[in-house]
Amino acid sequence: MSNLLYEISKCGTPIYFYLKEKILENSQKLKNHFKNVNIFYAVKANFNLKILEIFKEQGFGFEVVSKGELKLALLTKINPKKIIFNGNGKTYEEVKFAIENGVEFFNFDSLDQLLLLEETAKELNKTIKALMRIKPLVDVETHSHLQTGTFTSKFGLGDEEIDEVIDIYKKLKNVKIIGIHSHIGSNIKDEEPFIKSAYRVLKIAKIFDNIEILNFGGGFAINMNFKEIPKLYNELSNKYQIFIEPGRYLIADAGFILTKVISIKKGYPHDFLVIDCGMSELIRPALYSAYHPIRSLENRNSEKFYIVVGPICESSDVFGEYFLPNMKLNELLIIENCGAYGYSMSSNYNGREKPLEILIENDKFEIINERKFL
Repeated sequence: MSNLLYEISKCGTPIYFYLKEKILENSQKLKNHFKNVNIFYAVKANFNLKILEIFKEQGFGFEVVSKGELKLALLTKINPKKIIFNGNGKTYEEVKFAIENGVEFFNFDSLDQLLLLEETAKELNKTIKALMRIKPLVDVETHSHLQTGTFTSKFGLGDEEIDEVIDIYKKLKNVKIIGIHSHIGSNIKDEEPFIKSAYRVLKIAKIFDNIEILNFGGGFAINMNFKEIPKLYNELSNKYQIFIEPGRYLIADAGFILTKVISIKKGYPHDFLVIDCGMSELIRPALYSAYHPIRSLENRNSEKFYIVVGPICESSDVFGEYFLPNMKLNELLIIENCGAYGYSMSSNYNGREKPLEILIENDKFEIINERKFL
């Protein structure tokens, strides 16, 4: 692999690269755990078209949250009935586009969003299926920006709003509420919050007539140790269709950034190792205090601590402290676990180009996205 990475580096760094073998391995692991569950890949995690095509080939549906993501999903030629349109603020134009292109499943996150679905479907003389996103009221051990299931979250309907939906849902003509949707957050390592959320979803589902689908969202950390969740979901599948929407679990540890050292300078408590990858390419450390392992392609006996930083004109452009070989200018490093919410959250900040994306399969590589300035 090292020889291949040296060859790839000739294309210029920083570069995102993905291992197809790992993507397939993660996909199969998830399918083995959830044999009776409908899996919808969360497109926001990584929306490279080649990556989406791999997940389509694995039999997954797509979960989208915007017109742009929907357009990308449709480019794979997936059956639009295998797409679910989520989001707490869909516009009329987005809903209209989705219905016109055959999408049947929508969630709604507020009463006015439900009425938007009804009015748009009526205008187009279509009937669509809706899932009501609720507040699971579950705290999870993750960064506060990644929690989505608490009482104070902007996502989901609270009990008072659920009562409002109960008052009108039988009067709807073009929207059929056939599911309950929940999502508790992201990068969650513990099974217990998922179990608690599932029982709240089940409790609310029993209030409504004709609930067919329970959607438990995603949020699994890449090192999730599944034990009880598959048992519960597979058991519930005897009565309901069960949906899940994983993103990070499927793609995070299949993606990496190849970067090089461009400056070494004195610092405190350790020297600064400046690399050509910054928060414009990978914003997660600055945004979520996320830790990404970093390793060198060099093997040396002499090692030392560095503060690894990027070249962006922001004090938050810091990856953290790392124990690495005694590095030299232009030597290569690999940043790990970058497949999810890496490139998809990248930007042209500081006037920087977005990096290449490369897919590696059988010791060969393919450029799947060119460098882009704007």
